[in-house]
Amino acid sequence: MSTKKSEPSEKPTFVFKGTVKKVKSATMKHLVADDRTLVVRVDQILEAPKLMASYGGQEITVQLSRRQKISAGQEMIFHAIGWIFGETVAVQSLSQEPLKPAHMAMLGQAADPVEEKKRRVLEDRFANSDMVVSGQVATVRLPGAEEVTNKRRAKRGLVEEEPAPTVPASEHNAHWREAVIEVHDVHKGEHDRSHIVINFPASTDVRWYKAPKFEPGQQGFFMLRKTQVEEKPSARISARGITGETPQRETTEAYTALHPEDFQPYHDPEGIKRLIEISPPENEQ
Repeated sequence: MSTKKSEPSEKPTFVFKGTVKKVKSATMKHLVADDRTLVVRVDQILEAPKLMASYGGQEITVQLSRRQKISAGQEMIFHAIGWIFGETVAVQSLSQEPLKPAHMAMLGQAADPVEEKKRRVLEDRFANSDMVVSGQVATVRLPGAEEVTNKRRAKRGLVEEEPAPTVPASEHNAHWREAVIEVHDVHKGEHDRSHIVINFPASTDVRWYKAPKFEPGQQGFFMLRKTQVEEKPSARISARGITGETPQRETTEAYTALHPEDFQPYHDPEGIKRLIEISPPENEQ
């Protein structure tokens, strides 16, 4: 199966206050500068991945998201993502704005940039989740395993399911699995059953390796999103042969947890617990 719904549009991973040193210029020899290319000194880092947390005080290249009148000496807040890493670094700015008095409080309260980035990502994942539950992974199975078992038990007469036709393997095949979660509590959304099923990729391919991999016994908080999942085609066999000459692909809605922060173990609960405590119940929002 494959997911039909993609993750939300790209979010900034490197947020910083910087001073523009040069316009239409770059810190990298082989990077062709245009009227959206700046050399910027990183004055203060507000959010950053570990890889970029040590660039404070350095001059880097910034590629603007759009043409904007900017002058050397101007102080700005940049919301960027990493782009090119070499003798120096170049980032792409998703948005930028001139420094204003309103920013001073934010700059004065800035904490560790790596922890600040993790906190913001966690808040974003929680806010955009369709369901947040706590519980334990009871079992992990192949997709449709329960359905096949039930059909075999209910099998009558000459009608039975034929295994799905072989689908060509993809370079980025997710190798989907289903984790059956024993629900301890529901913190966001509505769910009145004792278990919930999460689809997750078992693949360690570059496209999927950061997604949580679930195993029986894991306990913690699960931030889930509804995703359109495309099932493998199937055909039915009867006494008269195959019915339906062209196998049809079916799409069904499933819960997924694809971001590293979508699973928070019980033994590291500070961030998610804080969000649960400050979030009002659904009927009070």
